[in-house]
Amino acid sequence: MSFRDPKYQSYFEDNKERNIKRMREFLCQPCIPSDNLGCKESAELMMQYYRQLGCQEVEMIETESGRPGIWAYLDCGANKTLINYCMLDTKPANPAVWSSHPFEAKIVNREPYGEVIIARGAQGRKAPYISWLNALEAIIALEGRLPVNIMFLAESEENVGSPNYGKFVEKYKDRLSKAQGAFCPGATQTKDGKMRLTLGYKGLINLRFTASGELWGKGPQKHAIHAAAHSLIESPTWRLIQAMATMRDPVTEKMTIKDFYLDEQPVSEEEIAEVKEFVAHFTGKHWKEFLPNIGTDVKSANDDLDNVSATLKYMYSPSFNINGLASGFTGPGTEVFRLPNEAWALCDVRVPRGYSAKKTIQRIKEHLVEKGYGDIDIEVVAAYEPCQSKLDSELFLALTSILDESNIKWLAWPYVGGGGPWSLFAELGMPVMFDVGLGHGGNAGGIDEFLVINNSDKYAGIIDSELFFVEFIKRFAGQ
Repeated sequence: MSFRDPKYQSYFEDNKERNIKRMREFLCQPCIPSDNLGCKESAELMMQYYRQLGCQEVEMIETESGRPGIWAYLDCGANKTLINYCMLDTKPANPAVWSSHPFEAKIVNREPYGEVIIARGAQGRKAPYISWLNALEAIIALEGRLPVNIMFLAESEENVGSPNYGKFVEKYKDRLSKAQGAFCPGATQTKDGKMRLTLGYKGLINLRFTASGELWGKGPQKHAIHAAAHSLIESPTWRLIQAMATMRDPVTEKMTIKDFYLDEQPVSEEEIAEVKEFVAHFTGKHWKEFLPNIGTDVKSANDDLDNVSATLKYMYSPSFNINGLASGFTGPGTEVFRLPNEAWALCDVRVPRGYSAKKTIQRIKEHLVEKGYGDIDIEVVAAYEPCQSKLDSELFLALTSILDESNIKWLAWPYVGGGGPWSLFAELGMPVMFDVGLGHGGNAGGIDEFLVINNSDKYAGIIDSELFFVEFIKRFAGQ
């Protein structure tokens, strides 16, 4: 393969044990923002890695949540600069249902893969990030310096909606805007070796709706009271349920918020042709089998949609989802007779190209006021605009040229339903490449998440992943 430089291959083979040890060290450090577990410790560990790399600037960015970010800068005197997005955090993991502890990073043999690392974050960007750092370190060790400057901007809150990342970007905006691209490494080869490239992301709006007796002026004020009082005292919980119900038609399942669909753009002939070409790669499969985060056991009124129609809907239609509702007693135990003073709902709104996250939030607020629910508090946890990068940008060409020369198949996704703070870099006028790299793993965010250590005849192991990142950096630099 074109990226297997013998000099670097020898270096990575000589340092394989050390590099895997560092990968396991990072995986063993929990960083779970939903539980406020290990976020600062994880940031301190990553700062240590950045210093070892030779970064002239390494700074912890404190937040009110106590879940910090990191700014680091490696100035190599190069003509080009790359922004490196890093997420330190993961979803929670229950050790009781794993075959080994999720933060032990145990190496085991697993058929048909051979040796794998089992850990939370093994496939979900923590382990691939260490492969990326190993690649940068190798270039410095063998060449003296990197051919590009790198601005590192890490967070420990991606899994709770990245509420502070916009502030990080704003703080360093003048410097970040001078970069030529933004990149986040991953291990995104499928079992058959094909790499996924994502060009576009929906806008992501994370909102928390709260109904309370204090804001409403009715119902319990400071604390819950006994449920027997409900014949006289109003319920903030019902208040929230009724407010949420005004935003959606139960028959059509369409949002009833005024102008919610005003910015929805008709799908163009070019986009239809693009999607037809895309779904042709999945001939013989139902859309539930290839569109992410669904699964064949899910039931829907859309089950009979053909693959093209379902994919167009997935990529180009907005959605308004309730992630969770909570109020009062949730068990276990027997203290069930409660009239709560507060109820909340955490929602995510995902909007395709053409939408404005800011306008969408304003329309939601205006809707509740118009319907008589102006007392419902709406906290904007995070809001990120939709974005799409061009396949012919220098950043993507640096990567696809290696894949083509190495006969590695790849598939570009025009859009995915996911979104996040990396869109902020697109707003600065640069291409964004998120979660990209050689390597294969599975169960990201699930039970027994894993990353394969050694090559197969179809996908890369850790060393080939590192070699690929080396060549990618050089191509991006123009070497």
